[in-house]
Amino acid sequence: MTTTKKTKYSLRALVYMACNPEKKFSVKEISEKEEISKRYLEQIFLTLKKSGLIISSKGAQGGYLLARSPKEISVADVLDVMENTREAGCCSSYNLETLESVLEKEVWEKMDEKIKELTENISLEDLKEKYNDGGTDIYYI
Repeated sequence: MTTTKKTKYSLRALVYMACNPEKKFSVKEISEKEEISKRYLEQIFLTLKKSGLIISSKGAQGGYLLARSPKEISVADVLDVMENTREAGCCSSYNLETLESVLEKEVWEKMDEKIKELTENISLEDLKEKYNDGGTDIYYI
């Protein structure tokens, strides 16, 4: 599975937010710190908000917050939203006479299952801790 730039940027932004989960973040702040185009990040945040992974509030004290604790948001959750993995998969009937059908059933579906299993066990909290173990504390503002 190859992840898109959107997914990679989503994870970077969400881990950034997980470093200080009670703080409201602006798209501008995250885009500057993570060197992601503000316009592109706004599009990503619309998707994340629609999915329920983040919430927003307007006004002078507004911004974006994680909708749940960083421990409760897994990499699989982000992949589901950004890569549409919930809808992925092959149809229920296979034509085993075609190589494409055999590959779908014997390789791609099994690979997707393993990726899902792995990413369900990695939370934003886990990523935050690994990131902060590297000695970086710029996110604690």
